[in-house]
Amino acid sequence: MNTYRHGEILLQQIKELPNDLKKSESNIFAKGSHGHNHSIDNGQLYSGEENQYLEAKNTSLLHTEHSPKVGDAKIEDGFYKLITQTEFTVEGLKPVVD
Repeated sequence: MNTYRHGEILLQQIKELPNDLKKSESNIFAKGSHGHNHSIDNGQLYSGEENQYLEAKNTSLLHTEHSPKVGDAKIEDGFYKLITQTEFTVEGLKPVVD
């Protein structure tokens, strides 16, 4: 199983999608701290009760701030759970900011 990191989002490959997911109408899975979108070019995003999921088919991860400089990140076809990374600070856990 593969794992990818795209900004503050961890994409963890899973065997299958959970039941009761809602299809997303958007290709955007996160907004970066500077307002730049993290998105996909192909595939399908889904919303779950606590997480987002991705069905990747010939999918690249896109980021408007970085893509022109370093290119887009192609990922393996399959199913992924999208997890927002957190970090420990003296104030407590907080989301990682890209």
